[in-house]
Amino acid sequence: MDAGGTLLASASDDKTVRLWSLPDLAPRGVLRIPIGTEAEGEIYTVALSPDGARAFLGGWTGRAWDGAFAIYVFDTRTRRMQARLTNLPASINHIAVSPDGRRVAVALAGRGSIREWDTTSWQQTVVADNLGAPVWMLAYGAEGRLAASSADGRVRVWDAARRLLA
Repeated sequence: MDAGGTLLASASDDKTVRLWSLPDLAPRGVLRIPIGTEAEGEIYTVALSPDGARAFLGGWTGRAWDGAFAIYVFDTRTRRMQARLTNLPASINHIAVSPDGRRVAVALAGRGSIREWDTTSWQQTVVADNLGAPVWMLAYGAEGRLAASSADGRVRVWDAARRLLA
């Protein structure tokens, strides 16, 4: 949901993301990424920018095209793809957008990694790599902190400079 509570996005097993107006739940449109056979194009997670202008989609996405996974970025008003954030080593379990909309982070399956992008330059940063277990969820907190939970039962927290705090 966007920060204003006016737009909701839902990911589906049918390889689409649907946009809904709130509070009436009226359909606003469908976002479609390139799909392939079997799992290619399955969307496991979607996140909206605070202003609702962008949607970030991920899951088993992009691997068929270049051998690595990708996040797809859409303009929610035009429903057109704006960017494709590539070279991810595993499928995407979760996406989080910072409260100011300036960063987007992804939790990866496999051996567990976290990647983060600056949403103005699209520069990618590796927050953590090979944590030993899939990363499930991410959340941004006060002062730019980032928290992650993973299948190893741990919750990790990084400061705004992405130094591990706990």
